[in-house]
Amino acid sequence: MKTTTLKSITIGLFLSVILVSCSKKDNIPTKSQTELLTQKSWKFEMYGLDENNNGIIEESENGMLDCETDDVYTFNANGTGVYAGGALQCSTGEPPTIDFGWTFSNNGTELAIFAAPEKINKLDENILEVYYIDQNSQGQPVKYIRRFQH
Repeated sequence: MKTTTLKSITIGLFLSVILVSCSKKDNIPTKSQTELLTQKSWKFEMYGLDENNNGIIEESENGMLDCETDDVYTFNANGTGVYAGGALQCSTGEPPTIDFGWTFSNNGTELAIFAAPEKINKLDENILEVYYIDQNSQGQPVKYIRRFQH
């Protein structure tokens, strides 16, 4: 009898610990899109035309110039931001920083930086990936993807 009672108590304590630990994980607050966007500066990682329409920029599709690899975008919670070109300049006389405005639109599915809104493909703790659809010279839709990381 003592063995059965001891086993029951042990199993009960074990289940209690599991339930408490699971509920603690559920209480972790998720960050808003604004918090994810503004928590750290974003470094330009890749840009290109998704030629095979698989949603990924392969190395052969990456159109980034060497002078863009050290560019950084900082987003502020008030809807402003600063673009900082790195040490490698793409053109002579390029200003070292440019102020910009940004907004989320279309129920948070799009992000506008500098120009027209781009669709948000991914926004998390480490990656910001946006894309826009344009037309090529034959009038066909093509997808351009921009990816940033911390």
